[in-house]
Amino acid sequence: MAARLRWAALLLVPALSVILSKYSRSSIPGLLPPVVLVPGYATNELDARLTELYRPSSPRCAAHKGQGWFRLYLDHASLNNDPAGVRCFAEQMSSVYDAASGDYHNVPGVETRVPFFGCTRAIRHPDPDRGNFSYTDAFVSRLERVGYRDGETLFGAPYDFRYAVPSIAGDAFFAGLKGLVEKASRRNAGHRPGAQLRRHAGVPVPAPATPAVAPEAVRARGRAVGRRRAGHAHARLRQQPRPAVRRHGGAQGRVPEPAEQPLGVAEPGRVRSYTAHGMVGFLEATGMGEAVGPYETRVLPLFRELPSPRVPVACVVGVGVDTPEMLAYPGDNFDVAPRMVMGDGDGLVNLASLVAVDPAWRRPAADFSMVKLRNVSHTGLLVDDRALAVIINAILRPNN
Repeated sequence: MAARLRWAALLLVPALSVILSKYSRSSIPGLLPPVVLVPGYATNELDARLTELYRPSSPRCAAHKGQGWFRLYLDHASLNNDPAGVRCFAEQMSSVYDAASGDYHNVPGVETRVPFFGCTRAIRHPDPDRGNFSYTDAFVSRLERVGYRDGETLFGAPYDFRYAVPSIAGDAFFAGLKGLVEKASRRNAGHRPGAQLRRHAGVPVPAPATPAVAPEAVRARGRAVGRRRAGHAHARLRQQPRPAVRRHGGAQGRVPEPAEQPLGVAEPGRVRSYTAHGMVGFLEATGMGEAVGPYETRVLPLFRELPSPRVPVACVVGVGVDTPEMLAYPGDNFDVAPRMVMGDGDGLVNLASLVAVDPAWRRPAADFSMVKLRNVSHTGLLVDDRALAVIINAILRPNN
C-alpha cells in the first residue's frame, strides 16, 4: 500500500523561520519530521574577500586585502573595541543599488559568501569566537534533546541578510532553500517503496514580523535604537554610518508595509506626521531619497497581497511588551534621538505587524494558527522556556 503523505507544518517565529519537510511517517514509524531553520535578520555568519579592485578608505581597511576569505560578520571583539574597525566593517558591508539592473551588489572589490549552508553552524554562533553569545543556541539545543541531529534531521539555511527579494542573491537563496528542503525530505523518507514524495513543503512564506516603526529611527539616524541594546552584537550592524544602513537591500525589505499608523511625528510647533502610506515623504524628509525608487519597485509589491500558504502554518509571536509605535522628532531634525511613543508588541515589532497575516490566512479551509505569548520579547521567543515549549510542540504536532 502506498505510504500516506501529508504536508508538515511551517512554523514562523519573528526571530527565526522553521520549515518542516514532508515525510512518510507510516513507512518509518517514529521518524522526526526533518527541520530546516532559516535564521532571523543578521543572525548568521558572512565571509568576505578583498580583491585588487577594492579601494580602501584607509590603510586599516586594507588589512585583509589579498589574504583570502575572512569572517566579515560577526567579529564581536573588533566591532566593540576598534572604532577604525567599525568604519572598515561598514565600508565592506555596504551594498550599492544599481538602478539600471534594479538590483543591489557589493562595493567594487568586495566579494562575499555565506558559509555552512545546510547545517546550523553559521546560525548557532554568528561569532564563533564568542561562544556565550547566541540567539538560537537554546532553541537548537532543545531540538537536539528531543532527538534532532545536525545534517541528518536538522538543517540550516543561512543567507546574506543584506539582500531582499527580488534580487539575484535572494533568488539564489530560495533556489538553495528549495533544494535543501527536498534533500531533507529524501534523506528522511528512507528511500523505501511507497515513500515517494509528490511535492515538498519548502514554499517560501514571508514571516509576518515586519518591523513597523523602530527600524525607521535606525535608518534615519544610522545608529541603534535604545541604549539598552548597545551590548548586543546585533546592534553593531545598526550602528554603521547612515549611508551604509541605507544601502542594504535587506533594510529596504524591512520598511513597513502601508498602514494608517503614524511613523514619525514632529514636536508641537512644527507638526508633521507620516503614516506608512506616506513612506516616500518620510524617506525624502530624512535624507534617504535614494531609497524611494527601490521602495516603490521592490518593497511595495511584496505587500500588495498576502497569498494564503499551501501548507499548514503556525505563527508564534510575543505580545505585551512595550514596543515603539510612533517616533516624535523635534522639528525636522531627524539626526537626534526621537521620543518613542510606545504600544503593544514584542519590543521590536508592533502588534499590527505581528498579526498582519491573521485576517488573510485565517479561513475555514486553511490550516492556520497563531499563538500569542504574553510578556515574551522578540528574541525571548527563542530562550524563554514557555515559548520554547510552545514552539517545539508546534514542530512535533504533525507527528501526533
